[in-house]
This record gives sequence, C-alpha cells and structure tokens, in this order.
Amino acid sequence: MKRIILLLVFLFVIVSCAPFYSITPYVKGDCVDRAVALRQTLKEQGYEVRLILGILKEGDQTRGHAWVEYKDKKSGKWIRINNY
Repeated sequence: MKRIILLLVFLFVIVSCAPFYSITPYVKGDCVDRAVALRQTLKEQGYEVRLILGILKEGDQTRGHAWVEYKDKKSGKWIRINNY
C-alpha cells in the first residue's frame, strides 16, 4: 500500500506544473528514513537520484534535514522533493 501511495504522489509531482514540490511520503521514521525510501523508489523506476543531507534554516533556527533530488528525464533538470 505504501508503494502505491508513493507512486501516486510521484506521478502527481511529475505531471504537476509547479516548479517546486513539497511532499510528505507515507513512510514511518524521520526525514532520513523517508528520503532513503523515496530514493529507492525513484531509482527502481529508472531515475537518476541524489540523497541530500544538509541544514535547513527557518528564521533563526537551523536543523539537520535530508531530502531527495531527481533528474527529470525530459528536461534534464534536477527537481527537489522535500519530505517534511
């Protein structure tokens, strides 16, 4: 069921016209767990994927975060998927 939901979310992201995507995959765990699961799903579908570990700054606060970027097959642009 989780794979179907991730696939549906992924398909929505691909066909959407918005230039920046923020999704919350239905995977238990923290952002690292979700990013790893999303990365694996995208790789299985033939996408070039990067798992990014970094720092998010929100106002005066900073915190660690993990997210995924995949390369669009048509445009060749890297698209960021946040997983809050």
